Amino acid sequence: MDITRVLIYVYIIFFFGAGINHFLNPQFYDAIVPDFLPYPRFIHQFTGILEILIPLLFLTRFRKEAALVMIVFLVLIYGANLYVWINNLPYGNSYFTTQQHFFRFLLQLLYIYITYVIYMYDN
Repeated sequence: MDITRVLIYVYIIFFFGAGINHFLNPQFYDAIVPDFLPYPRFIHQFTGILEILIPLLFLTRFRKEAALVMIVFLVLIYGANLYVWINNLPYGNSYFTTQQHFFRFLLQLLYIYITYVIYMYDN
């Protein structure tokens, strides 16, 4: 099995766990949904469902399409993190420093890059 195939499985497991966490810790996610969006619980639970389902499509013949959708999704959901950064809101019980927020931004770019690698993967 090649390294990109392993990366796909690790990616799926990571986002599956992240998606499930939306249902296990809903108060955490309620707090980071921007105030101007209605129905924060619905929004973050729907986000959790997408975090589970989109990566699973990487195992199908729709991998390239799913990767493109995931890239758009990752750009859009970073908006919640940016909202927390700009408004100096807590993540759970702690506040991030500017350096931690910047690291979180770089992490999001890494997720997007990994998704691009998966998009380019041709087995």
